[in-house]
Amino acid sequence: MGRLDKLPPYLFSAIDAAKEKARAAGVSVVDLGVGDPDRPTPRALVEVMARAVADPACHCYPAQRGDAGLKQAIALWLASRHGVHVDPARQVLVLVGSKEGLGHLPLTCVEEGDNVLVPDLGYPVYGQATILAGGEPRAFKLKSEMGFLPDLDELARLMDNRTRLLFLNYPNNPTGAVAGQAFWQQVVELCGERNVILVNDAAYLEVTLDGSRPASLLRAADPAADRVVELHSLSKMFNMTGWRIAFAAGHPDVVGDLARVKESIDSGVFTAIQATAAHALGESFTDLLDSVMCAYPERRRIMVDALTSAGFEVFDAAATFYVWCRVPGNESSVDFCGRALEDIGVVVTPGPGFGPGGEGWFRISLTASDEDVAEGARRIGAWK
Repeated sequence: MGRLDKLPPYLFSAIDAAKEKARAAGVSVVDLGVGDPDRPTPRALVEVMARAVADPACHCYPAQRGDAGLKQAIALWLASRHGVHVDPARQVLVLVGSKEGLGHLPLTCVEEGDNVLVPDLGYPVYGQATILAGGEPRAFKLKSEMGFLPDLDELARLMDNRTRLLFLNYPNNPTGAVAGQAFWQQVVELCGERNVILVNDAAYLEVTLDGSRPASLLRAADPAADRVVELHSLSKMFNMTGWRIAFAAGHPDVVGDLARVKESIDSGVFTAIQATAAHALGESFTDLLDSVMCAYPERRRIMVDALTSAGFEVFDAAATFYVWCRVPGNESSVDFCGRALEDIGVVVTPGPGFGPGGEGWFRISLTASDEDVAEGARRIGAWK
């Protein structure tokens, strides 16, 4: 069997097809499926981008590993925001979105017969990228009774001398679970003992609904010595999903190997986008972030109030812009979500799209308009 034949269908392609079919049939669809922010990129960043696009210096090939100015801005941001200190020249790499970096990481170290530990529940790309690199994804459970954190004993049992990477994602998609400093320290120690590269997909690290600041993996490690890497994305921080700009920071060898892979595959990020990213992470960061995040707490309150009033069990989380909710009764997640679209015209995501451990759960995205979130909450709360 070829590697492509081993890939499962991509979840959101099937969801897109189902909602388009419903719309074609005249259904008034409220889409709470995909986590793509409904609000535009802050105007201040669009204005920076407009100026940069007009600059002929941005019209050439970009710096392959990232513009020096942006990498310096990233290093300063990590230091001021998270107390993490990295060498911008050797420990920071600009990415064409964090999905690209996650997808290429297995190519840096996985050979036929190697394995990679991936979370169940988790972003499908972790396992898919492992398969494309010729490796074996080994899933570990994230259970509600453990706050959707992994059992470290299970991780240790799954590791052997062919384990190359451990993928984690906190704050977690789809559950919203958060990992603390003590947890990260334990995982860093475990991976160090087993010579396994530890990866945190930190795309939602700044997406919090209560003003808290979740712990960065890099704060619990020594990124100059420990084989760790964390991937940050501007997509969720600044409503820039379509811009495709992110970065990896961590151990110089891990970051350098990822850069070598990318040199054979892409030509870097458009310089004007990098200039905009540098501005976003600079002095205006807090104001820009607050302007984006301010919409989500009220949306979550409206949705959770409707769900709990209707008797749904909701996982208590204060990070990401998702609501993770248990399917009532004994109905399967896929059947429940299919019925939600058919009966009330609401798109929600079945939990098994993030792994078998998601059976019995579904995910609601809060990235629709205020009006659509309120209408979706009304429809679901009155239905079940």
